Amino acid sequence: MVIPRAGLAVLAALGLLLGTAAPALADRNLAVTVADVTPGQVQLVADVSGVSAAPPVTVAQDGRPLSSSVQGAEASAVPPRTVVVVLDTGGAMAGARLPAAREGVLAFAERLPADVAVGLVTAAAKPAVLVRPTQDRGALRAALSGLRATGETAVYAGLRVAAEAAKQAPDRRLLVVTAGRNTTGDPADPVVRNLAAAGDRVDLVPVQVPAGGLTELRQLVTATGGAVRPAARADAVGGALRAVAETFPLRVIITVTVPPELAGTAGDLTVTVGTGAEAARTSVPVQFASTAPSPATADPVLRALPLLRPPLIAVLVFGVLLISTLLAISGLMGSTRQRRLRQVEQFRLPTSGAPTHGRPQVRPQPGGGLTSTVLALSDGIARARGGEERIAQDLERAGMTIRPREWTAARAGATVGGAILLGLLGGALAALLGAALGWLAAGLYRRVRGVRRRQAFADQLPDTLQLVVGSLRSGFSLAQAIDAVVQDSPPGPLTVELGRAMAEVRLGSDLDDALERVAQRVENEDLAWTVMAIRIQRDTGGNLAEVLETTVETLRERDRLRRHVRALSAEGRLSAYVLIALPIVMAVWMLLTRRDYLSPLWTTAVGLVMLVGALVLMVVGIFWMARWIKVEV
Repeated sequence: MVIPRAGLAVLAALGLLLGTAAPALADRNLAVTVADVTPGQVQLVADVSGVSAAPPVTVAQDGRPLSSSVQGAEASAVPPRTVVVVLDTGGAMAGARLPAAREGVLAFAERLPADVAVGLVTAAAKPAVLVRPTQDRGALRAALSGLRATGETAVYAGLRVAAEAAKQAPDRRLLVVTAGRNTTGDPADPVVRNLAAAGDRVDLVPVQVPAGGLTELRQLVTATGGAVRPAARADAVGGALRAVAETFPLRVIITVTVPPELAGTAGDLTVTVGTGAEAARTSVPVQFASTAPSPATADPVLRALPLLRPPLIAVLVFGVLLISTLLAISGLMGSTRQRRLRQVEQFRLPTSGAPTHGRPQVRPQPGGGLTSTVLALSDGIARARGGEERIAQDLERAGMTIRPREWTAARAGATVGGAILLGLLGGALAALLGAALGWLAAGLYRRVRGVRRRQAFADQLPDTLQLVVGSLRSGFSLAQAIDAVVQDSPPGPLTVELGRAMAEVRLGSDLDDALERVAQRVENEDLAWTVMAIRIQRDTGGNLAEVLETTVETLRERDRLRRHVRALSAEGRLSAYVLIALPIVMAVWMLLTRRDYLSPLWTTAVGLVMLVGALVLMVVGIFWMARWIKVEV
């Protein structure tokens, strides 16, 4: 069969068209990644090969075109790419080689995309960083102009210096331009191994080097995925470097506007770069960010009542619940008990302020050195806002014989010690925590001592009153009976306090008033009731021994009933402790192990409302359970 000449011409034209179109598609490689996702917007980073200017870009989602804009990577916040040129300035580059290499490096830098930062390291006997990675091409031109070829070549040392100069860049490459092998004797293995492990791509441009030369450098280039562009003549260096520059794809930033109906969903964005037969296309999966509802889309009922938003409604409900609970509890506890207390209040000793402790205060004398200075400062702190009497009273209740200024100095020392100890272990925040723990630990120690002393006083009181009753029946007066008990009883907080009361009586104070002050100091209601019984007996008459014996029986019966109630309420108290500690322990555990799981509680409006509501409910629950398990006898 004979084919006409016209058909042959048509076939040849088609073959020519297909042959030219295929390389264009092959050279247009497209890589797209997601840089940022915000409500209503997605930012993509696209690397396009084979182009020198930003091509037209279209973005679609399931065939639906989306609005998008394109800008160069140099005008965005995306970290720049980096390439460091390692230029051989040894004697092998003498003659026409080094000038050609200088011109070639400048052409290489001008051919690179604008967002690529370029650095320069000389591989002479002592490698040096002439230009740190920068997008300023003028700095590179100025550094290249003064180079001279002399001395030995240190390619591997230069590679090590270049890798160190670019270690902060997330996307980095190294380019070696050399005319000979390494002559300084630096070992190649560590450099090759480290660069291969770091994943830094290394490209090589050998200048007039035989085909079998630079074996180790070629192996390094192959291991890192780089390319070798040999220059057979000095005037071919520029072309080789421009070929390396063409391996850097053009990077553009694509900003896509997301329609409201896609908020909170997941899908694939199809990115098309170019038009017609030369277009390149790829898809990238994206999780679109959700957007908060605008006031226009809110519930019509809430729009009609702008003040009654869900957070405000929740806060109001919790506040009403808390106030109602407090009012109900105060109403149940107030009436009967307060009326009975007012009936016997007339028998109490009237007080007009804090009790006088009668302790002499020793003032620090000037010139006493560091100790006197510290005590003077502590004395000033203790006296601030009238706190000296309060501290002295707390120290007396705890049975501590030091003065307020000494206690203030000791507590300040514990605070500083805790700050220093934890500060050395964990820094500034740990120092603050250590200071707080030191201050609280000192206060807790004093409080625990006070509680134990009050409990020991309460345990000894019934037996001591029984001894007083026996002395009264033997013919002693009340003062003589108490003095005898003080003389014969073993040491303890009750003996100390009664001895102090008798000392006040010897100085002219009334016995009832002295015992009332003892009850105030140790905060013991049983002794206060006993003093009331003594006052009533003096006003109405009767046998004091029988009155005190009845008081002793009442105290012992109350103690037995108190212990019985405590045993019966043990299960309830344990349940309350577990219910109170469980959410706190679980919150701390989740905060340490799954912080991202709890973060919506303080990063979102709904979470903040839930957190406030939970805290209010916890406070109400703790208060309610404390009232249920506390039975006063």
